[in-house]
Parts: sequence; structure tokens; C-alpha cells
Amino acid sequence: MVSKQAVIITVIAIVTLIIGAGIGYGAAGTKTTTVTSPTTLTFYTPLITTTTATVRETVSIYTFSTVTRAVTATATLLQPITMTITVKPTPTQKVVEAVIRQVVQVGPWKLAVLDVKEVTYIKTLSFGTWNYYQAPEGMKIVIAKLRIENTANEAKSPFGPAELSIPILVTDVNKSYDKAYRYQLKSILRVTSDIEEKAVEYNELDVFIKLAPESYIEGDIMYLIPQTEKPAKLVIEYWPSPFEPKTVIVIKLS
Repeated sequence: MVSKQAVIITVIAIVTLIIGAGIGYGAAGTKTTTVTSPTTLTFYTPLITTTTATVRETVSIYTFSTVTRAVTATATLLQPITMTITVKPTPTQKVVEAVIRQVVQVGPWKLAVLDVKEVTYIKTLSFGTWNYYQAPEGMKIVIAKLRIENTANEAKSPFGPAELSIPILVTDVNKSYDKAYRYQLKSILRVTSDIEEKAVEYNELDVFIKLAPESYIEGDIMYLIPQTEKPAKLVIEYWPSPFEPKTVIVIKLS
């Protein structure tokens, strides 16, 4: 024969186990995570539910007979649900400043701006013939001569999504200008002696070239800016991976 006190103790024990399991399950999902790169985090959120436990109680009616009845206990549980959040930290940025003819190294690349000129006319050699060009009205040509060396042990292209960006020219009024092309210039058909004397040879830098290990390339990049502005600096970015700091190279031209 089981006493009523024993039955009550049994019921309390079962309810305690139910609640303890629910709370433990919910608490197990709680943790602190330090994020250093884009990460998927899982959180546990309490959801209230009701659980019923049933035990059997045996009660003596007379000394020679017994009856069994059900005793029901109700407990509240914490059931976890899952939320997924993608965390994207902002990479830091490093700025490197330099001047003309100063060598800067980022990753496998050594680079330097050798010279910068403001000109009215340029000339290019094609199949043994000189072709002459001038800036559109109100504009002038800026030519920056660059030297880039590959210090890696494999052939690489210096310009690309995970390599160097093509330099951007910033003027003294803080306006930015992208690389210009010959089709943006006016072709000169009648070349005078004055034009021949003032024209500067333009050797365009091949931005698609692949450099062998320990080799380098030199070439010109052209920009078109208003005559009232002056070139102030060239800005080049190097960002091999979005999970690494971006390096911004600022080359002062004056």
C-alpha cells in the first residue's frame, strides 16, 4: 500500500523534472559569441507550453481491498525556437600616404608614381607614325607615370577585383576623375611646329597585363580635368579580401 504523502512527493518530483528539463533546454541555447567575420548565430527564444504528467495513486478502502486512481500534475515548460541572424562586421581601413617617386608596397605589389605632367597636347606612335591629340575645350590633360613591380613567386595581374584599383585623380577642389581614353580627345590633323614642340609622348599603361615574378612595368595613365583645377593626389585601393582590412594609398602630387 502506498501512502498519500508518498504519492504527493512522487508528483512533485515529476513536475520538478519536467520544469527542470524545459528550463535547462532553454538555458542551454544561451551563450555569448564574439564575431570577427560574417557569421550565422542561433538564438533560443522561450515559447510557453503546458505539459501534463499522470501518476497512479493506490488507496486502501478497507483492510482487504484497494482502488487505483489517477492523479494529474500540470507544469509549464520553456520550449526553444530558433532564429538565425547573419552578422556582417565592417572591416577596418588603413591609409598609407606617399609622395611622387616614393615606393609603396602593399601585398605583392611595389608601386610608385614617377612623374605627373599637365599638358595641352599628346602624341602616340602607331605603326611608325605619330598621332597628335588635344584636350576638349576648357579641359587639360594630366599624365601620371607609374611603375609597378610584382614581388610574388607567381605571375599576377596588378589590376583586378582582389588586387590594385586603377588610380583615381583628385584635384585641388576635391573633385575625383577616372582614367581618360584617347577617344575622349580631339585628333589633330594639321600639326604645326608649335604643336610638335609642345606635345608629350603618351605610353599608355597596360592595365590588363600579367607580370612575371620579380618583374615590373612602367606606363602612363591619362586624366582630363578642367583648366581651372590642379592635380592634388592619386588614390589607389588594395583589398585582397573583404575579411581583411582595406589599404588606401594616397599619393600627394604637390
